[in-house]
Amino acid sequence: MNILQYEFVQNALLAGFLLSIASGIIGTLIVVKRDIFLVGGISHASFGGLGIFYHFGLNPILGAFTVAFLAGSTIGLSDDKKLHAHNALIGVIWAFGMSVGIIFLTITPGSAPNLLTYLFGDVLTVSSGDLLNIFVYDLVLLLTVILFYKPLMVYLFDKEFAQLHGINVRVYRYLFYLFISIAIVLMIRSVGIILVLALLTIPPLITMPFFKRLHHIMFASVIVCLLIFTGGFFTAYFMNLPTGPVIIILGTVLLAIAKSLCSLQKKYS
Repeated sequence: MNILQYEFVQNALLAGFLLSIASGIIGTLIVVKRDIFLVGGISHASFGGLGIFYHFGLNPILGAFTVAFLAGSTIGLSDDKKLHAHNALIGVIWAFGMSVGIIFLTITPGSAPNLLTYLFGDVLTVSSGDLLNIFVYDLVLLLTVILFYKPLMVYLFDKEFAQLHGINVRVYRYLFYLFISIAIVLMIRSVGIILVLALLTIPPLITMPFFKRLHHIMFASVIVCLLIFTGGFFTAYFMNLPTGPVIIILGTVLLAIAKSLCSLQKKYS
């Protein structure tokens, strides 16, 4: 427990707590809305912005945020039916963003950055500024979900019904993808671009078979994500392994256990 005296370890654990709130809430919305593939496209496309900004001597995370924000805004303002009918295009954007990022990082003069840091993250590099950004995001996300919980729930489960009852579906879709885009960028430093999708989806997938109400799934997903993050962090620390991949592997193992328990419950019930 002596490692807890170090500031970078304290920052990492606090980041895990704050990111668990964001992941549990927005991840639940993603899984319920079945927008996992779209989210993967946004997260991987942001790597292109990261590489471009690094090449020109700018903040790489700001580049990732710029691309993620543009992608999320474009998706939010697009026709929902047409968007879901073009998954192939999303796959192209996914690969294109990654390719652009790698090329710009490669042609940048001098020593190229360690790509693994961006792709798989390093929670030990989280700064006080990062923690403040995540805290503000959590606060805004919580207030938004609390204030607009009922119309948000209607939008997630039945867009046509929401429209018939005067709910502005376009506004909710735009805000939904905007929150997703910001969450992706905030998680890049901790788990990386490749693994951020897993951190957003694994906790809700674990909890959904055991809970029916949306707010119960959100709360349980926050707890599960915190357990995964904390367990993965200490496992990686003591085994001298990269934190991001260990967190995701632990989450995947817990997901497999949860699915097995559900299967056994259905079999003997």
